Amino acid sequence: MTADQAVRDPQLTDDARDLMQRLARLGPLYDYELPMAAISLDMAIDLGKLGLITGNNEGSLLSLNDLAGQLGVNGTSDVRTSLHRLHSIGALLVELHDDTPLVRVVANRPSKPGDPWIFQGTPESANVPSVCIPEQARELSAEQISTLMYMRACQSQMEQPDPEKYGRFEGINGPDHARELFNSVKATGLLDYHGCDACPAGHLCTRKTRR
Repeated sequence: MTADQAVRDPQLTDDARDLMQRLARLGPLYDYELPMAAISLDMAIDLGKLGLITGNNEGSLLSLNDLAGQLGVNGTSDVRTSLHRLHSIGALLVELHDDTPLVRVVANRPSKPGDPWIFQGTPESANVPSVCIPEQARELSAEQISTLMYMRACQSQMEQPDPEKYGRFEGINGPDHARELFNSVKATGLLDYHGCDACPAGHLCTRKTRR
């Protein structure tokens, strides 16, 4: 039985049908290892606004476009997919507070059990490479911007971009297509772009020029 056939089962409740549809749609974005937090994030995106926690637990409710702008992904055509991709690679953490999903921007993930998460805007994040997107990236296609996001997130975690893994993402047609996108992004020079010498070590800044 296919997913489409399953959701038409008259014995399913509306909630069960909705969950199955979300699982089928989000699975490719998470390499088919879908955390429940992704479902909570997707349901919150439906409302058009998301809570963002910054610094020392200061929260604000933002529209999706405003949140995407803060994350440097407002040049993409599909904000929902962009947010899920950031979540899938560990650049966004989803927390439930009184059953309300809130997101934090991750500056650095734990490298081993017991290590803390470090979040953007906290004192601990000052010397951690950031995952922002250069202003010049607005000239790229949505496909290239998503790839740039993925590659810079990998770089900030000192990991190599994996074409096999990225090739399974929704909209990416296998590892060969992923390699083509990797090469096109490398050719832009934006993968290693640093906007200003005043930024903390390794920070990938959105400023247009060095000052």
